[in-house]
Amino acid sequence: MNNAQTFSQSSGQYAKHRPRYPEELFAYLNEICTGHDLAWDCATGTGQAAVSLSNYFKKVEATDISKEQIKNAIGNPKVSYSVSPAEQTSFGSESFDVVTVATAIHWFDQQKFFEEVNRVLKPAGVFAIWAYGFFEIEPEIDKIIFEELLKPIDIFWAEGNRQVMNGYKDLVMPFVEIHTNPSFNIHLEWDRNQLLAYLGTWSAVKRYLAEVGTNPLERLEEKLNSVWGEASLIKPVRMPIAFRASRKT
Repeated sequence: MNNAQTFSQSSGQYAKHRPRYPEELFAYLNEICTGHDLAWDCATGTGQAAVSLSNYFKKVEATDISKEQIKNAIGNPKVSYSVSPAEQTSFGSESFDVVTVATAIHWFDQQKFFEEVNRVLKPAGVFAIWAYGFFEIEPEIDKIIFEELLKPIDIFWAEGNRQVMNGYKDLVMPFVEIHTNPSFNIHLEWDRNQLLAYLGTWSAVKRYLAEVGTNPLERLEEKLNSVWGEASLIKPVRMPIAFRASRKT
């Protein structure tokens, strides 16, 4: 299963169950950008980040390699969606005030992508990347998820996912890094079914299911039954975000 297949599969579920990024993140991007005419959200998925960018930029170009993701994207009059690989686009040179990649750069040919970003980003433009970290709910629940899901699916993560797990710390940014970034967290309230639906969007879960033939979430659900309480019981979820930004000189 290649990257496009991974994220084309059940793209409607991806749109429904992937959490939105915090508004504070986009407000911060607004502050550090010198221009606000045009943004490019690369590997937009179903447009979660692109729609938030539209609150601060006059127009947003949102691209993804998956036709199914674009088909299920969130409609917005200021966002223009198109199917395109990250590493080669039809955009004009020095077009964008900001280029963003949310939870996706680990899938790219990064050297080629950085060359494309350098081509399309305006002088003094901002390039920013970020990704979800592993979430926290309650210690007992977190332990069950680790034992019953994270350990079994570990070998099914693509190599690029290791970059995410490391918070993109080993990724060399192509421009001068901005080191004044605040920390960002996603705060959610989920019942048990919402948690399981989100976990079902993970690429390693999809690969486990495709190669092993069983759903690893079924055993996890059985184990959670005894500690979660009623399936409809709402629990707070904290999801830290690994964020890095740089400026083209």
